Formats: sequence, structure tokens, C-alpha cells
Amino acid sequence: MDVSSVDVPALTKGLSLCVGALVLICCIVFMASEGSYLSMVVGLETMIFGSMQLILETQAPEVVLDMIRTDLPMLLTAPAQAFLSVLTALFLFAMNGFGIAMGVIVLLTVAANAYVLSAYPDAMPQYTQQVPDIDTAEFGGPPVGVSGPPNMEPPYGNAAPSYHYNAQPPQAPVAVPQAPSTADL
Repeated sequence: MDVSSVDVPALTKGLSLCVGALVLICCIVFMASEGSYLSMVVGLETMIFGSMQLILETQAPEVVLDMIRTDLPMLLTAPAQAFLSVLTALFLFAMNGFGIAMGVIVLLTVAANAYVLSAYPDAMPQYTQQVPDIDTAEFGGPPVGVSGPPNMEPPYGNAAPSYHYNAQPPQAPVAVPQAPSTADL
């Protein structure tokens, strides 16, 4: 067998899918063997993370991917998926021996995916998608029509910026009438 004919990206994707399925099996075994409330919470949370990894790896079902694209676009990036995998591995380390072994395997899979992403950047086209700019009004950023630098004057210093609106010109201060004093009566 010629080493150059091995499809490393396909092998890594297959490894990621197998590891994701084993994570789900590990969670079920942990919840069944422990049976406590805390083990159920940890197992279900780890199953959610593992399911999310499987969904992102297989790029299916399309309905869930559309929700991820609109609500959590940052999960479509390689660093966010690596963080999700490391978080899953940390939860797996809280499980018994099978969980610890799976945590080590998940970390090794993250390293393999990082190698494939750096050595074969065209093999993973899902990571070359543009993440939408979250600094727009659609995602809670400054509204359209706001210009100018943030207001960083004291007393706020470098705290949360306030934006200058160019919609209306500044108005002159309105004089507030004074109440008559008792000496005037």
C-alpha cells in the first residue's frame, strides 16, 4: 500500500465520527452505572456536547445546521469546535475509567484534526466559511447610521463605549423656570 494514496482527511473525519459515537456510549454507560442525579446531569450535558460535535462533523441535519448558522455562527470555526472538544474531554475526565480513556482519545482527535487542518486546508471546506459580523445591528451591535469613534471620555475611561448618533443635530439646552421664592411673595 502506497502511503501517498492514503486519504488522511477522510481517515480523520472517520475517526472523529467514531470518537463522537463512543462519547455518547460512554455517557450512557456512566449514567447507567452511577445512577445519581449528578451523574445524570454530567452525562446528559456531555451527550449534548458530543451530539453537537457529531452534527457539526457530519454537516447534517440541515435544519439544525441552519439554527447553528443563525444563532451560534462561531461554532462553525475550527477554534470553537476544538474548544467544544476540550470541554467535552474535561467532562469525560469526571467519569470513571472509560470516561478518562475517552477524554484522552478526544484530546488526541483534536490534535489530529488540527494537524489535518494545517496540512490539508482544502480538505475541510466547512472551516473556510465566513462567520457573519456580529457587530451589526442584527446581532445587537451599534445601529446603522451610527458613526464616529466611541466616547471614551472620563468618568468612564475605557469602559463600555457610547456611540454618537448623527440622526439629529444637538439641541440647545432648555431653560427650566425657577419656582418663586418666599421672599418674592
